Amino acid sequence: MSSFKNAMKSQKTHRERHQPESRQNLGLLEKKKDYKLRAKDYNDKQKVLKRLRKKALNKNPDEFYHHMINSRTVDGEHKEKTKEASLSEEQIQLMQTQDLNYVIS
Repeated sequence: MSSFKNAMKSQKTHRERHQPESRQNLGLLEKKKDYKLRAKDYNDKQKVLKRLRKKALNKNPDEFYHHMINSRTVDGEHKEKTKEASLSEEQIQLMQTQDLNYVIS
């Protein structure tokens, strides 16, 4: 048991230094845990960008979908083209009479 206590005495906890007074104008001193988070985030973003670049390179330029006709991109966002359904009064009356005829017969 005493050997365990002696081992515990010799193990000091290493603390990180604070920002010196002369460098206070540079802001907070980045600690290792902060650097690791920032580096991990950066590397994750780089991996995503690399995967997207590879996906774009593998894209077939002759590929066509019918949905491409009915949509477009505005400022990088997909927007649906809306069809204006403007029916005249005569068309509406004709449709209503056809509906009545269908129901009655």
